[in-house]
Amino acid sequence: MKNCPYSENELLEIASDFKKNLKNHFDSIKSFCPGLNQEFIYKFKALFYEVQSPPLEPEADPIIMEFKISLDDLSNQINCLFPIFRFYIQKAFPYASDLWEPYQYGEIEKAMRDYSVLRTCLEGSVKIIEDKRSELRAANCPNPTLSEIVDLSKQLNEKHEEYLEYLRNKEYRFKVYQNNLNELFKLLKMVNDAATKCFKNDPEFLKKLTFPTKEHSPQH
Repeated sequence: MKNCPYSENELLEIASDFKKNLKNHFDSIKSFCPGLNQEFIYKFKALFYEVQSPPLEPEADPIIMEFKISLDDLSNQINCLFPIFRFYIQKAFPYASDLWEPYQYGEIEKAMRDYSVLRTCLEGSVKIIEDKRSELRAANCPNPTLSEIVDLSKQLNEKHEEYLEYLRNKEYRFKVYQNNLNELFKLLKMVNDAATKCFKNDPEFLKKLTFPTKEHSPQH
């Protein structure tokens, strides 16, 4: 968070304390800051509510886990077909190593580690099938195998696009959440500054609506 010395959890705890104590002291401190008005109250409550549900970390997000399970399942199905595909490409085009070398074990292993690389590999596979289906069939490559590769390629592309879209939305939600935390900190600082002036001679009230020192937990 920009210009905020507190961690996310610390800031949420401070906000909770301020919210509780503002009920009894808002009228006292509002004259010390022009921005402490009814609009401030609405904005504070809205931001406080918005930050109560932080975005899940990727490793704890069940939707991301579901995407990865689906993508891994599709990848494994494709991985089982690649050796068959390579065998028939090499049989149909024994001297065209540029066609079948990309399907050697080492290359496929690399593709299996990255969905984007696998998609690129599959694009090449689909193009070969579209352009060379008759030659592959002449080499006795099973037609269902070729159709399955095309179908799995389509499924993987669609699922991967859904996954990327979810990640983009998740990143946007995270930015919104961080922005809300920054805005909430600004409002808390307004309260802190006003309370510092209002209760400078009243230590008990002062600690209820001012930031705690970094070494101590927020006062309740």
